Amino acid sequence: MMNPVLGRELRERMRTGRAFVVIGVFLSLLILTVYLVYQGTKSTGEIQTDLARQTRLGRDLYEWVLFVMLALVLFFVPGLTAGAIAGERERQTLLPLQVTLLRPRSIFIGKVLAAMSFLVLLLVAAVPVMMVAYLLGGIRVLDGVKGIGIIFVVAVLLTIMVAALSSLARRVQTATLVAYGFTALIILLGPLLYFTMRVADGSKGADLENPPAVLLTFNPIAIVADATAGENSNESGNPLRWSRGELVNAKSYNNDSWFAWFPDDDFGARFRILNGNDDGFPAWILGTAILSAVAGTLSLFAIRRLRTPAETER
Repeated sequence: MMNPVLGRELRERMRTGRAFVVIGVFLSLLILTVYLVYQGTKSTGEIQTDLARQTRLGRDLYEWVLFVMLALVLFFVPGLTAGAIAGERERQTLLPLQVTLLRPRSIFIGKVLAAMSFLVLLLVAAVPVMMVAYLLGGIRVLDGVKGIGIIFVVAVLLTIMVAALSSLARRVQTATLVAYGFTALIILLGPLLYFTMRVADGSKGADLENPPAVLLTFNPIAIVADATAGENSNESGNPLRWSRGELVNAKSYNNDSWFAWFPDDDFGARFRILNGNDDGFPAWILGTAILSAVAGTLSLFAIRRLRTPAETER
């Protein structure tokens, strides 16, 4: 049987014009990205009959579309999910949900699934745009599936975390601000810590600039970049390739380990976690595992929050 909360959310969401506006904006920006990348390449004279240059254009389109798709998902998910539970509390409709036979986890799962179903609709609608890169020969079908799949995983984890934060707020406005702030924290925290520690480490005279590379792995851009890496993964040209290059450099500075802490420094050797031999996990798996742990922890707090007696929710 369908979750009652999910059924209600789907009917309410699709009966308004907001959903179709979001889909229209999402697809329009992706199409604009394809047009700008194509025109930019054409204006530099790189489009010729050469098959290699044509496939390079296809690869560029693929990675730019993935980046813009990820940016839009990171922007839309907090706005569409922040009011999932906070809106019920603000409208004082959470009380009827709590006195039904639904368990707290069923309420939370229903809210998450409703937001995830709309994300699936957005990603499916973007498939024809992704086919442009495939027709140019820059990617395989497996690459397209992998790219959309990893964006879906990031979107699902972010949806769970934002829905969990929504359960802690009493107003939709507060939940929205917290959701966007938390999303910005996920995007910026790892790189800020890494580059700050890199500058501090480089100011120590002969010390190498080698902070732990694991700080870069749980960034959503780094996760998508590493999961969709092509053969020429070290080339520049778009944010995904730049992020991928930083991951490769950060790991190489740490004896090909994600967890080594200043492995070549005399002082930092005391804080070494591993000896540089843990190179078995790709960055996207490690980053996804970290975000999954955060999402799971927040989900437990959200379910516990929904167990609160209904009279205290007013």
